[in-house]
Amino acid sequence: MGADAPAFALVLSTDQYDAVRLAHAVTRELGPLPWAGCCTAGVFAGAELLTQGLVVGVFSARDAAFGVGTGGPVSLDARGAGRAAIAQAIAALPPLGRERSRTILLLPDALTGNASEVVRGAAQEAGAGPLWAGGGAGDNLRFVRTAQFAHGEAFRDHVVAIVLDTRLPVGLGIRHGFSAYGPPVLVTRSAGATAVELEYERPFDVYRRTAEARGDHVDEASFASFAMTHPLGIPQADGDHVIRDPLAIEPDGSLRCVGDVPDGSLVRVMQANRSELVAAARQASADAREAVHGPTGGAIIFDCVSRAKLLGNHMRDELVALQKGMGVGVAMMGCLTFGEVGAFGAAPPQFLNKTTVVLALPV
Repeated sequence: MGADAPAFALVLSTDQYDAVRLAHAVTRELGPLPWAGCCTAGVFAGAELLTQGLVVGVFSARDAAFGVGTGGPVSLDARGAGRAAIAQAIAALPPLGRERSRTILLLPDALTGNASEVVRGAAQEAGAGPLWAGGGAGDNLRFVRTAQFAHGEAFRDHVVAIVLDTRLPVGLGIRHGFSAYGPPVLVTRSAGATAVELEYERPFDVYRRTAEARGDHVDEASFASFAMTHPLGIPQADGDHVIRDPLAIEPDGSLRCVGDVPDGSLVRVMQANRSELVAAARQASADAREAVHGPTGGAIIFDCVSRAKLLGNHMRDELVALQKGMGVGVAMMGCLTFGEVGAFGAAPPQFLNKTTVVLALPV
């Protein structure tokens, strides 16, 4: 993204590089320009996906102010890390006037701690009102160590918060494309990201019966491939669902997911095909563009790495759809994340799975 009066740079990289050396190299090239970012499973500029590479977006100071903060270790105190990152970022900004709006990008290490708790802590510190976007640094295909970048340095086991205050509104779009496949069932016992009991039964038994009722056969050998298109969904007040991506069946029949599965919540098995995922991505992009209420200067996109795995060779179709939704010629950058950050409507931000989160920036 070009900038007439550069004020900040967002740097997204893949995880094959030495993070400390990369941070020093970027700082050397950008000079005094503040920057922040993270490494993830893949990065893209426009409709071009790089599984090894670096994407840099430079943003203008015109009617915008940026603050950056870090918190950690996430593995020791996830909620405290979220609060600390937001507090540090906000402290770097002038007071938010009534005529300005606030947007927060949250980039937690999603492999070392509870990313849902990071988001909760960040929301507690930021209060009501900001738009939220972001995603987990990490790669659920290989579970490598990841890095977060801020203040010219590389961090491990941390969260980076980027707070953007603007005069013109920033647009947000959040879509996943999944619809209900099975009935709601009650989570009668959970442990963090693991559903231990559904309706007082082994979760995999409930999951398998749900599939059988629809004429699909699922066993432990086929679970991983079936769950890619049939994750769990937690119903929300607005009728949408927060997706929870099942990673594995535990020996006791529990389902281990990406992100918390709260005790007492309802969950249901969801479904989607490739065309529905691509259509949802385009709609998220269009939603964000329309919410700007004027010319769009660029877009930042956080797209779940499990969507890329599901789409396979069709991942470019999703990126093309995102570009079409945003508009031809609008600069677009983003990354594949291990979980996403966003808020449905006026609800607090949450840690999401299998979701596309789009921020559209005003000119």
